[in-house]
Formats: sequence, structure tokens, C-alpha cells
Amino acid sequence: MDLSSDIQTDDWQSTRETVRERNKYMFLNPMMSDVSFLVQDSTNKERVKVSLPAHKYVLAISSPVFFAMFHGVVAEQSRQIELPDCDSECLTEFLRYVYYDELQITANSVLGVMYLAKKYLVLPLMRRCGQFLEERIDPNNVFETLTRARQFREEELEKRCWFIVDLNTKQCLESSSFFELDCAVIKSLLRRETLRIEEGEIFKHCMLWAEHQCKKEGLEASGCNLRTILGDSLFYLRFPAMTQRQFAEQVVPRGILSDCEALNVFLRFSSIKSDVSFPCVPRNGRPMRRCCRYSEAPSPHHWYRPPSNGTGRREEVLSFTVISESPVYIAGARLFTRTLGLTDADNRQDKVQLWIKDEAQDKVIGFTEGEYSPDNSGAYSGDGIDIKFNTAILVRNGVRYSLRCVISFSQSVTSNRNTPQKDVVFDQTKFTFENLYYGSHFIEVLYYTPWSK
Repeated sequence: MDLSSDIQTDDWQSTRETVRERNKYMFLNPMMSDVSFLVQDSTNKERVKVSLPAHKYVLAISSPVFFAMFHGVVAEQSRQIELPDCDSECLTEFLRYVYYDELQITANSVLGVMYLAKKYLVLPLMRRCGQFLEERIDPNNVFETLTRARQFREEELEKRCWFIVDLNTKQCLESSSFFELDCAVIKSLLRRETLRIEEGEIFKHCMLWAEHQCKKEGLEASGCNLRTILGDSLFYLRFPAMTQRQFAEQVVPRGILSDCEALNVFLRFSSIKSDVSFPCVPRNGRPMRRCCRYSEAPSPHHWYRPPSNGTGRREEVLSFTVISESPVYIAGARLFTRTLGLTDADNRQDKVQLWIKDEAQDKVIGFTEGEYSPDNSGAYSGDGIDIKFNTAILVRNGVRYSLRCVISFSQSVTSNRNTPQKDVVFDQTKFTFENLYYGSHFIEVLYYTPWSK
């Protein structure tokens, strides 16, 4: 087909004022195309191949790999490049970004686009894909993302996925994608020291996974078959870290252990030396960081007395931003709540509600509530309670967030009289706080980072 007449008669250049608009017009346009890509058609169930036109100049100025292919010492002479490792959807979005800096990726295409960006060293696109994934990985989809990260050998993304699993282990194991994991990922999961869950819960979910695999293979979920499905992953379950009752009621009846293995675990529970084949030390979870707003111990400020016929109520909001080279996940907050006339020995409890809000989006992104007793955690022990969200919440750099607490009390309580600091830098993470008045209940912000040691 001769396009020369079209170029002369169609005054498309003058109707597109910017280079970006003109490049957008040339996107997937066969006009002046001097190279094409042959890939699988993502819209066809038969996975037939389709050809997508491109232009060497645009590719070469966007990628050092393409520059070497087309203009290097051993330049590529063929006008067609076959890509067996991607499909048309991923390549289309890759080319869209290369041509006019627009990105229309989805959860299904992002890893394929990221793979192409890595392969051809389009670093800005790699960062955009990474940011897209970072903002969307959650306990419900983390195992699906993890599997694909391993498939595409995205090591940093795989580490990020494991970090999410560590922080929210129970929710991750309850997701539907957990049942689709292969034996290699199950083994990697059970080898982790940093899972945040009781061993009995891990065993329960491993049994559900093994039963699912038996069903897929048409096998009876007998103890022998469950053990075969688990393979050597079984020996990373920490049976001695369970309670004796859990082991007796949940593990032994399943018949996955030999009599000798079960006996040795029981001997271990009785502090009798035995040859146990399983790790004995409980998993320790990831360390939680504490950003303390004060440089000195809290002291009572003003006593708030409940009404004579009911429960008092204290409400407070703390606004903050975070700057960090590492992702930061907010776990909750520590509140100062000393009670008049009572000590920790009186076993008092405070009813607390805690919200976190993304102020930029005007959206509540986390909530928890419960009754809490003072503990000795935190920078200043005693007179405080840790309030934690069920799921750790990712916060974005430089974005304003707010924590809001409501404390209901039947005894007189006090806030902290000291003036908090505005900027606190800890572990390469900078918190900037607003609401710097004295009389606050917020002592610390609790958080996690992947770089925590």
C-alpha cells in the first residue's frame, strides 16, 4: 500500500500542535513504519500471532537496548522482531508509554509491561509500574502478584510481596489466591521467620491448601496423601511452637505425622530431650517501629472526668506527613491514658476507636476498635496503650494523613502535658506532625518499613 499520497493530502501535522500529539498519531500507525513486532494476540483464545507496527527512531530515543539493536555495531537488519515472551496487550501499553508518555496499565498487564520495561531498560516506565503495584498490592491479591513476580524474575517486587505477607499473614492466608500457590511458594512461606501469626493458624491453612490440591488431583484427603502433597514443606511447620493442646487436638488426628514424630513432639512439650524433626523456636514477626513525638516522658496535664450518670468521651486528631526512601506502612498509634486513682494492678480497660484518613483523597483508609489495658511497650513504659489496625496501611511520601481517636472512659483520665516535636527522624524516616499543642493523647505512631532490622 502506497501511503505517499495520504501524507501529501492529509494535513495531519498542522492539526497537532505538540510533539506529543504528533507522536500519539504515529502510535501503532503503519505510516512510515520501518519495524514491526510479532506477538501473541491477547484478544484471541487461540493465541494467534499479530503484528504491531513501530518506528525505529522513536524506539531508539527511548531505550538504549533498541538504540544498540538498530544503530549499534551489529545492528538488527530484520524489519520484524518476534517477542515470544509477551502478548499484544502488554506490548501495546509499553509502546503507548514510549510514544507519548501515557500509561493505561491494569492489574493483569502491569507485570508484563514491567518485564518489557526492564528488558529494554526504559527505567521511568519501570518506576511507574512499580508505583502502580506498590499502591495496589494488598492481602487479597499479594499471592497472585507474588507468583507472577517469580515468573518474571522481578526480585524486588517479590521482596515487597513477602513483606506484605509478613505484616498481614492471617489475611493473606485467608485469600482465595492462597489455594493457587505451588509447592515451591508454600515451602518458601513456611521457611519464613517473620510471619505474624500463630503456628496453629499456619497449620490449619496448610491443611486447607493440601486438601484443595488433593481435590484437584482426585485424591482422598487422607493423612498419607496430605503428607505427600506437602512434601518436605512439612518439616518447616513448627509443631513444638504450638501449645500441647493445639498439637493434640489439631495435628495428631490428621494422621500426617508418624507415631515416632508425634511422640518426640510430645516429649518436647514435657521438657524431655527428644529428636524432634521440626523447628522449635516460634516465628518472631517483623519488628515494629515507633516514632515517638516527645523527647521526655509523658506527664499528666488535665483530668477529664466522666459524667456522673455515664461514660466520658475524649476525641483527638493528629495530622502528619511522612518522607522516606523506603515504603512506610502505618500499624497504629500509642495513646497516653493515665487514670486517676487507679494503677495498672487495677486491671482497667479503656474503650478506644482509631481511624486513619487520607486527607488528599478525603477518604478513611483504616479503622479499628476495642478495649485495651495499659502495657509497658513504647519509648516510655506504662500509662499507654498500643492501638493497632488489622492491616498495616501504606502511606505515600509527602501526602497528608490524619489519625483520629475516640476514648470512652468511666474513670477520670488525663492527656500529656508536654509539647510534642514537629519533625521526628527515625530509621531513615521523617515524620512531620501538625497539632503541636500540649495536652495530646498521641504519644507514638507505630509503623513498619521493609528495611527494619
